[in-house]
Amino acid sequence: LINYYTHITLECICNILCGVNCWHDLDNTEFDCWPIENPNDYNMISCGGLEMAWVQRPPEKVTNGEEFNVTYTVTASDSFYEYAVKNKIFQFSDQSEAKRFCHEHECPANWNNANELNCCVYHANIHSCPLALMVSGICGPWIPDDGKIVTHTVSKAGKMTQKYWTSKVVLIHVGVTSVIAHIKIGQMHAALESKVLVVSAQVCGDDVCELEENCLNCPADCGICPMSITIKVAIALPVALFCSGFILTMVWFQYQKQKMFWDESWIINYKNIMFGKILQPVKSNSSVSRTTDVTVCTVVNTSFKQGFIQPGIYDGRTVAVKHIQKKNFTLSKTIRKEVKEVRQLDHPNLSKFIGGSIEVPYVSIITEYCPKGSLSDVLLNEEIPINWGFRLSFATDIARGMAYLHQHKMFHGRLHSRNCVIDDRWVCKISDYGLTAYRKEDFDAVSNGFHCGDINRIYCAPEVLLGSSSNITPAADIYSYSMILVEIATRSDLISAEGVKMDIMWRPPLPELKPGKADTDCPSRGDYCELIKKCWSHNVTMRPTFEQVKKMLDKMNPHKVSPVDMMMNLMEKYSKHLEAIVAERTQDLLQEKQKTDRLLYSMLPKPVADDLRQGRTAEAQSYSNATVYFSDIVGFTQLSGASTPHQVVDFLNQLYTTFDDIIDNYDVYKVETIGDAYMVVSGVPNENGINHAGEIASMALDLVSVCHAFKIPHKPTTQLRIRAGIHSGPVVAGVVGTKMPRYCLFGDTVNTASRMESTSEALKIQVSGATADLLHTLGGYVLTCRGSLNVKGKGEMTTWWLEAKRDDHTDPLLRAIDFKGVPVPVSD
Repeated sequence: LINYYTHITLECICNILCGVNCWHDLDNTEFDCWPIENPNDYNMISCGGLEMAWVQRPPEKVTNGEEFNVTYTVTASDSFYEYAVKNKIFQFSDQSEAKRFCHEHECPANWNNANELNCCVYHANIHSCPLALMVSGICGPWIPDDGKIVTHTVSKAGKMTQKYWTSKVVLIHVGVTSVIAHIKIGQMHAALESKVLVVSAQVCGDDVCELEENCLNCPADCGICPMSITIKVAIALPVALFCSGFILTMVWFQYQKQKMFWDESWIINYKNIMFGKILQPVKSNSSVSRTTDVTVCTVVNTSFKQGFIQPGIYDGRTVAVKHIQKKNFTLSKTIRKEVKEVRQLDHPNLSKFIGGSIEVPYVSIITEYCPKGSLSDVLLNEEIPINWGFRLSFATDIARGMAYLHQHKMFHGRLHSRNCVIDDRWVCKISDYGLTAYRKEDFDAVSNGFHCGDINRIYCAPEVLLGSSSNITPAADIYSYSMILVEIATRSDLISAEGVKMDIMWRPPLPELKPGKADTDCPSRGDYCELIKKCWSHNVTMRPTFEQVKKMLDKMNPHKVSPVDMMMNLMEKYSKHLEAIVAERTQDLLQEKQKTDRLLYSMLPKPVADDLRQGRTAEAQSYSNATVYFSDIVGFTQLSGASTPHQVVDFLNQLYTTFDDIIDNYDVYKVETIGDAYMVVSGVPNENGINHAGEIASMALDLVSVCHAFKIPHKPTTQLRIRAGIHSGPVVAGVVGTKMPRYCLFGDTVNTASRMESTSEALKIQVSGATADLLHTLGGYVLTCRGSLNVKGKGEMTTWWLEAKRDDHTDPLLRAIDFKGVPVPVSD
């Protein structure tokens, strides 16, 4: 505050030391004046024409420490200067000198150097006087006895012509403060006063709960507001609802568990399953199932008991039906529990359980059908190319499915390559899991609890063979998985000969993974064999879990491309090849179509051709005004007689090709060429107002002009001469014929145009009066009247020679023409 405001004049300090009050208190008027001498006396004087007024008044209420601006005006009339001289306020004897001093004399740049002798308004500032600190109602001293500073703004000085005086003010003391705009002019004080109410600024956090603070806007000072009933209800209600919902949810889940336990919707009536031809087990030395077969147990010796899975249709979808050999069946709680557990399993690498039949002798388990057969079928089928990307994907799928089973405390115990099936997306899924009590009797009929003899003993862990079937553990499934890894690597049976003697500790040899082509080579041969060793270790604790197996396989297969993706890549390459062929053939077709379109559009106008191509009838159409051009070659009969047919054809081809190139620059349509005759029209089929006359006229001039430079191929010294005729009028256009349709023009206008050509002269263009009128309207063409001419079928007609366009009138060809007759006035 001191840095911003404090400036105490030496004069005030002296007055304070002397114990004299600084200046007079004001009365209730807006502004007052009093003499410099004895300012504390109540000796108000007239201001004599000097006026002060607020432009921007101080606010009625401010917060202490808040900045605000005030602006006031100081003005003096001519009467003031007369009053000031008369009362010796200025040290001048003349009114005009006093006024000139106030209006023109520059004040010192530093206000401290300003006084009544060198500046008109030599002191101007804003005083703030807190009334609670004033003594006897007098505004002063500026530093009272209590030591609190009551300051004023920095003084200013200036001429009377400075109309507006602005200062920035900050009020500190709470209460009513008198804000005074104070000036000194000559030997007179003047002041303008306004009162402001200063209120305390609220400071939250000063540990004082002030009047306008409360627990809502300042809990730091006034404390936290007590919790209202509404808030208590708003908190308690959601908590109560949450707790109720949680309890109800738990009850609902428990109810669902009990409901699923006793639910019998999974029981399927065997008669509702539609079977096709029931396939019998195939007796062979191979476990390969053909496309019409179903997965069967591998036959190694004839003493093996055989079983099969039969496909059928239930509820509109294909299912796999596994028959269970039971003499009787009781739906016990144990079986219900097993079914409930299996129904709750859901994983993409598990064959989904659909239901079961409990009618003896049709006891069976119905599961999801996988059309590709078992993993054994696929591996032994040499017609299916399987690279290591497919193989590692199969191994990873099995590991994922088994890890999911083990997470749910369910162990397989019968894992082998025939229980791993492939769906139509080449995803490997595990089947025949769980439901031990459901299929118990089916296993009891076979020694050691296996239904395919010695072939299944290979997959069984040694610790299981030494004990009972109830000793199935996760480590036993890992041992079975190692045998599947060997099958995946070798794509062959684990035993290759019948009657091979196998003890409990027998294991197949490790696969020999030799380097081959990039797509058939195992990406990590050593790691793969090491994984097999770990999985079939006789030390159960050394065998990895399926979660660890998944990580090992992911490390071996860095690309991690699924079989579907690999097949899609092959299909994409094939489709791209097909697309390239199709695109090439399509481009050829488009090119041929463009050629056909160009040929068709050369015979018929585009709109007419499009109508005919789309099967619409091209109706004849009348045109109110069009311009027709005819030309032929003068002496063509004699020229043809002196030439061979090939020379005539070659000559006409070159000539009309040149003509065709020229007419492409104009809005015209070539109707036909018959022999040496050349017919062109404008305004048909595209109407263009009256511009058709100008288009035909400009084209005709170009055609005649090019004849001068054209060389007849077999008679280069012979000058080519054509004669042309033009006429404008109504025509009717239409397509004639279907085998070879032609676009023809009909009407008197065509006949008249032909007469204009036949009565024309070599290298000249004769136009009718109708065409001449249109060219006159268009302007820019030079026409010469030929005179009256007897036209066959029309009588006497006045015709005109078309000589040139105005900008082409200097052409050497046209300058040689002898202009006769009266030129037709033309306009630009």
